[in-house]
Amino acid sequence: MKAIHAALTVALTSLTLHAQPANDDVSRLERQGRRVYASSYRGITATGQYETADEAKARSDAGRRQEVRVEPHGNTAIVTGVETTAGGADRVLRIWVKDGDRWQIVAAQSTWIGARTGVPDPSGPLPATTPAPFRPSSAAEVAIWTSQDALMRSFAEADPDSYRRFSTEQSLRMTTSGDAVSRDQWLDTISKRSKGPMAVVDEIRIGVYGDVGVVTLRGHEANPTRQSWVYLRDGGAWKLHLRFTSLIRG
Repeated sequence: MKAIHAALTVALTSLTLHAQPANDDVSRLERQGRRVYASSYRGITATGQYETADEAKARSDAGRRQEVRVEPHGNTAIVTGVETTAGGADRVLRIWVKDGDRWQIVAAQSTWIGARTGVPDPSGPLPATTPAPFRPSSAAEVAIWTSQDALMRSFAEADPDSYRRFSTEQSLRMTTSGDAVSRDQWLDTISKRSKGPMAVVDEIRIGVYGDVGVVTLRGHEANPTRQSWVYLRDGGAWKLHLRFTSLIRG
C-alpha cells in the first residue's frame, strides 16, 4: 500500500505544476473538513452510486487523514488527493465553485485505492440496449461533448493523435483500483490496441463552471462504471484533465 500511495502522490503532483497559487479559502475549508454542498450537487461514491447534497452531509468524514491539492481556475477549484481511514485509502475528486462569497462543492467522486474486503460485488452487466443519443443543450455543452466524443472515438479507433489533441499534457486517468495513468501511458495503450466498438454510455450530465467542465456518465462495460470526466477550456477547445472511474456495486 505504501508503494502504491507514494507513486500516486507523485503522479497527482504533476497536475499542479502550472496551476495558479493554491486558493486559500478552499484550502482552508479542506483542511478543516468543512464540506459545503450546493443544492444542485450530485456526487459519485466509491461504490459507483449517485449521492445528493443531503446524503453527502449525512455522511461522516471524521477521522480521515487528508493529502489533498487545490488547483484553482478563477471561481472554480479542482481538489484531488488521497484520504485515508482505518479501512484503507480513497482517491478523491471535488469540484468547488464560488457563489458570491461562498465556496460550495458542486460535484465529487471517490474511488478506493486497491482491493477491499466485505464490500458489495460489482453489479454485473446492464441490459443489452442502445441508449438514446445525447443531446447537448447549450453551446458550451456542444463543445465539451465534441471533445468527449472525440476521446471515446480515439480509443475505439486506436487513434492516439486524436486523444492527444483533446487532453492536457498533465491529464490523468484514475482506474477503478485508484491507480493513476498518465497521458503518455494512455497514449501508449491506445497505440497498441486493436480497433473496437465505441463505448456505450448513458446517464450523461454536463456541468460548466467557468473554464472547468464536468461530464458524468455511466459506462456499459462488463462490470458497469460511473465516471467523472473533468475538462479545462484551452482557447477554443475543451481538453480532458482528469477522469475518475468507480465500479457500480450492489
